[in-house]
Formats: sequence, structure tokens, C-alpha cells
Amino acid sequence: MTGSKIPPLAAALELRDALQRAGVPFVHWKSNDHLAEALAGKTDIDMYVEPASRAQFDAAMTRFGALRMQSQPWASYPDVEDWLVFDRETGQSLHVHQHFVLITGLKRVKHLRLPWGEMLMANLRTDPASGWPIPVAEMELLILLVRIWAKMPPQRRWFAPKIPAHILREIEWLRADASEPELHRLAGVLFPGLVPDVFSPVLSASPPAPGELIRIARMLNDRLRENERMPWRRALLLAVKQNLRMVWAKARRVIWPDVVTGKTLPSGGLMIALIGSDGAGKSTVGREIRKWLRFKLDVHSYYMGSGDGGTRPTDLVRRGIRALVKSLKRSKDGKPKTEKTGAASKPRSFPGKLIELYQLVIMRHKVKLLRAARRLIRGGSVALLDRYPQTQFTGISDGPKMQGGRSFDWAARRELELYAQAAELGPDMVIKLEITPETALARKPDHDLETIKRKCGIVDALDFPDATVSKVDAGQPLADVVLSTKREIWKQLLARQG
Repeated sequence: MTGSKIPPLAAALELRDALQRAGVPFVHWKSNDHLAEALAGKTDIDMYVEPASRAQFDAAMTRFGALRMQSQPWASYPDVEDWLVFDRETGQSLHVHQHFVLITGLKRVKHLRLPWGEMLMANLRTDPASGWPIPVAEMELLILLVRIWAKMPPQRRWFAPKIPAHILREIEWLRADASEPELHRLAGVLFPGLVPDVFSPVLSASPPAPGELIRIARMLNDRLRENERMPWRRALLLAVKQNLRMVWAKARRVIWPDVVTGKTLPSGGLMIALIGSDGAGKSTVGREIRKWLRFKLDVHSYYMGSGDGGTRPTDLVRRGIRALVKSLKRSKDGKPKTEKTGAASKPRSFPGKLIELYQLVIMRHKVKLLRAARRLIRGGSVALLDRYPQTQFTGISDGPKMQGGRSFDWAARRELELYAQAAELGPDMVIKLEITPETALARKPDHDLETIKRKCGIVDALDFPDATVSKVDAGQPLADVVLSTKREIWKQLLARQG
């Protein structure tokens, strides 16, 4: 029935079975020519459940292990929920756009309610490829005809009414399974008093002219005017306001990355730190995890190291300071400095202690970022951190760098105070990417084996008493490392949902 041969994710079929076992009546109510894509995670799953079954549905979704999300105002509609489902086999996600009312209309507003929930649930068929319930072709065709005019942008309504090509293809797909007698029967119930012959052009032997379809769609919308949530012109003004609000938020985020633009978690967000030795793949795994979470959630990335990571403007400034300090150190003794593997280094001279003060600037900036991240998490966002400050080992692996006489005593004390503040701020979850020194050296052949061995031992020994710590074998192929990491994060997100 659906035109695509894309196989559904296992989670989509498991969700279908879980809802059916729970006795929840549901239907994928629109755009079923793309049902296969929706069940494969390529687009949203638009599900309808009658309002009387709402509590039953929510309980079934929670038991199933789905994650409830909250949309931003420009993407939020009354009686519509957002749920995220995780496919453990592939690591992909499904977005369930859950309707307890049939709603359509202008983007960002959805000004028109369709009072057809009972009729919809009484006229279903089963998609043979997936086993998902969908409307009979005639019912879905009538809904689509209404949606054509309700969703049409104002500039198109006013100047050049037009039906997009993909909607015309959807109409043809539905026409192939629809019968004229059944279309007339349903139309007679949904639009009492409407002459059935009105719909004859829709199912004629030849494809209907777009102009004829627009005429019918407009007529049907006129008959549904009493079901509008608000008049169309008022809805248009609200749509403009919501669009401006979205554009402004996304523009601000380019400059100030801590602006919220994605979906949030009503039960609170999560601060996740990825730690590992050189060669463990922190940056690569972090990119993949960020891409996965950003499928729907509001995600913010922070670089907590002192190396070359991070892409924020502040990270660029920090790298510039670090390069300048290295240059000053080289000019002082003519030799580049290598990373110390512990705190046992000889005390610095007065000029050297002055140069080392830049570590305070870096650490203060990290604490500032962590405070921002904690505020975002309270609002339901996710913070993904590359590395995390620790105090168990000094002079290495993101530990304090001003101890043991490397700077002034007052500066060393202030550094430890800042590290203590970082420990209080998070993280909530730590992913330890564990790897053998030999594998790490094979990936980073320009590194020193003894240093890598020490760092691998440090990663294993680091303790985060206030965080959930998950260990992932980073020696696996990248795809397996990423999948294992996703599974651990998903488990923690569900635990916080309660």
C-alpha cells in the first residue's frame, strides 16, 4: 500500500505491539504514502488517539520506554504531544507527533480542528507492510482535501493558489484505493447536506485538475469554519509572530550558543561528560552523539579541555592565549614544553609564574560555561561535554596545573576553588571511553607510549561520586562505540524521566 520499500525500524513494530497489548486504539492518520519513511525514522510519526484514551496512551508509552519531549512555543499545539523512541538495534530515533485532536492549518498555528475523531477510528485499514493501522483511503482523501486549503500559505492563497507536487502524488496514491460510493457515503456523514456529486471529479478516470481540487478544498474549509480555533486572519498574524520568534531565537543562538531552540525534557535535562585517553575517540564519538541527540532535543556542546578542541568563539580565543603562552615559554628557554605527566615538576621562576596565571582565566571560563550548562539542564536541555575538570591527578588529564610551585600560592588556592565549583556543578553522567594503550598508540602514533599508558590508567581510576559512570569499550569499531554510548545515554535519560 505504501510506495516505499524502506523497512521499518524494529522499535516502530515494537511500539505498535506495545500499544495494541495495552488496548490503546491508535492510527497513523495522515501522509500514509510516506508511512514507511516515518517508521524508519526519516520523518515524523503522526499518530492519533482519542482523548478518552490519553492517560492510557501516556502510561503505555512510559512503560514502553519512550521519552516525552516539550516543544518550543513556535512548534507547540494544544492537545499534541511529542515523544522520542529509541531503536536499540540501530541507534536511530523515532519522533512520535501524538495528536489527541485532529488539527491542521497554518504552520506554527494549526488553526483548524477536525471534529472527526470518532469517524476516523471507525474507518481504518491495516498497512500490509508494517501492520500499522491507517485510515481507509476515502477517509484520508477527505482529510487531505481539507488540509490542502487549510495549510496553504497566504501568498499562495491570495496570488496563485497551487497544490505542491508531493500532495498531488499523495492524492493519486489515495485515488488508487478509493471507491466513489464509499467516498460519497463518508462525505455525507462528515458534510451533511453536501451534494455527493461534488466529489465526482476527485475520482474521475482522469487525474483531477489542480484548480478543481482547490475549489473543492476551499468549499470544504468554508463548511468547517465553526471548528476553527481562531479566525484565519488572526491565525495568520499569530503565525507571523511565531515565525519571527523562531528566527530570532535561532539567530541569537549563532552568537550566544546557550539559547534554547530545540525540544526539551519536562523532567529536566542531563549533563554528559565524555572522557578518555588520547586515541579513545572522544571528539569523534562526541560529534556522532551530538548529531543523534539533536535529531529533536535541545543540545549544547562544551569543550572542557585545554587542547585544540571546541568551536565556540571563546574556545578560539582560549587557543590563541594558549599559543601565545607556549610562544613565551619557548622564547624563555629556546625549547618547546611538553605536557607533564604529574605534579612533580620544579617550581617556576617569577616570570614563569606570571605566565602560568592564564590557567586561572581558562578555568574561570570553564566554570562560567558549566553554570550556563546547569541553567539549561534545569530547563530540560542536554549538555554534552568533551572532557571534565578533575582534581585526583594534577598536571595531566584536565587536572589542576598550578600546583606544586608552578604558580603563586594564592593562584594555586584559587585554582582549586574553581575546580571545586566545577565538581559541584556536574556532571550528571560520565561516559568513560576505555582503550588499551597499544590501541591508542596505533591511532596516535606520534604520541608517547608511557604518557598514553598513564592517561589510560587515570581514566580508569577517575572517580565521579555524584554522577552515573558508564564504561564503553573504545577499542571496538567506531559504529559499535557510538551505539554502546547511545544505549547508555538513553538508559540515563529514561531514568531521569522517572
